[in-house]
Amino acid sequence: MRTITALALAFVLTLTASAAEAARVFIIHGIPGVNVDVYATLAGAPIPATPTIPGFQPKQIVDLTAGPATVDIRVFVQGANPQSATPVIAVLGAAVPATGEISILAHLDNSGAPTASIYTNDPSSPLPGAARVSVRHAAQAPAVQLAAGGVPKLAVANPYFGDLEVPAGVAIPLQLQVPFSGAAVTPVSTLTFSPGLRYFVYAIGSLSGGTFDFIVQAVR
Repeated sequence: MRTITALALAFVLTLTASAAEAARVFIIHGIPGVNVDVYATLAGAPIPATPTIPGFQPKQIVDLTAGPATVDIRVFVQGANPQSATPVIAVLGAAVPATGEISILAHLDNSGAPTASIYTNDPSSPLPGAARVSVRHAAQAPAVQLAAGGVPKLAVANPYFGDLEVPAGVAIPLQLQVPFSGAAVTPVSTLTFSPGLRYFVYAIGSLSGGTFDFIVQAVR
């Protein structure tokens, strides 16, 4: 996973009564193989000449604090003229809440077309001695089930997700499988999770196109 970068986005910052009136927002690039420029404005505002996030790279995560606001986010191939080019992805009227935590993910839909999904995260602490894992299917791939130690735990389809609490400090064999049949989609990976952390695991790319991959983000 690439280093999480802190970034202040002035376009979504509004005057609030206290510093507590802001949400944590993650913007995540989940489309392999292409760098993009991200332009973000308050809803209805003109597209600026300079990108908000220039040269956004696959698997990069931007961590910011912003809101409340309603914003337009447009994603262009890196270097494209935003005044004349067609955006690869346009998310218009996205609501950034006053508090809480959301993730905005650029990814492929079931047909392989670029799209974006907004996830509302559970910011509460995991149970004592545990970590929370949120598995998010954002790939051009069939529905999958997550098996832990060979036991199916949850099944998800693009763009949905499922959360589970796992014991911390214990090596856990994990695998994505075809639901019901148990046929392997990925090899078994044995992972150990740290106590008190929240993990977001994004399945991205295209299974048939040979770009299937994962983004793993650990958040306290």
